[in-house]
Amino acid sequence: MNKKDIEKIFAKHNISNINFIEEIKIGFTNKVYSIDDKLILKVCEDIKNEKNFEQEVFLYDFFKNELPVPKVIIFDRSKEAYNKDFMIYTKIKGDTLYSQWHLMDDITRKNIVKQLANFLKIINNANYLEFVNKFNINSKIDWKKLIISKINNSLKEIKKQNLLNYNFIVAIERCINKHQDALREQKIKLVYLDMHFDNILIEKEKVVGLLDFERTELA
Repeated sequence: MNKKDIEKIFAKHNISNINFIEEIKIGFTNKVYSIDDKLILKVCEDIKNEKNFEQEVFLYDFFKNELPVPKVIIFDRSKEAYNKDFMIYTKIKGDTLYSQWHLMDDITRKNIVKQLANFLKIINNANYLEFVNKFNINSKIDWKKLIISKINNSLKEIKKQNLLNYNFIVAIERCINKHQDALREQKIKLVYLDMHFDNILIEKEKVVGLLDFERTELA
């Protein structure tokens, strides 16, 4: 994506006079650009990620009155101005928690963690019915079956590629068989799975932004 592509996107949506474009090289799935330090252009470069991308737009709107999430002003799936899905949202002013954590004392860190825990609680307690209905998500999850299946598939690939010795694989399988019933208890909730420090924006000692809701799912 070059400057002309970005100018074409903004011209289609009647936004002109772009002066400064900065690519934000954090994250791996999408292309993200800061426009005049006022707007964020996020482009879904991987077609396989389009559903998650649309879910992110939905969740930003869903939580707009409860969480410090981006305010999306444009979501375009038309492929007319550019051949990828994209969103434009108002840039949240703040520093990444990654850039500030090492400068904080323990009291400040605990305060930040408490804020984040409260935000996660809001997400976990949300009524996800509208979300699962819109995106045809199966909400009848057997957590034990799901996790054991993932582990067994991984072990199958490990055996195929001969990544671990036989005795270690046997020990893993015994451990799974012995403890798998611990997964039987479940409380399925909406879970934000991408809360790393680059996705958290702070201003002074306050969390002012939570980003990248693509990996938010029932768990």
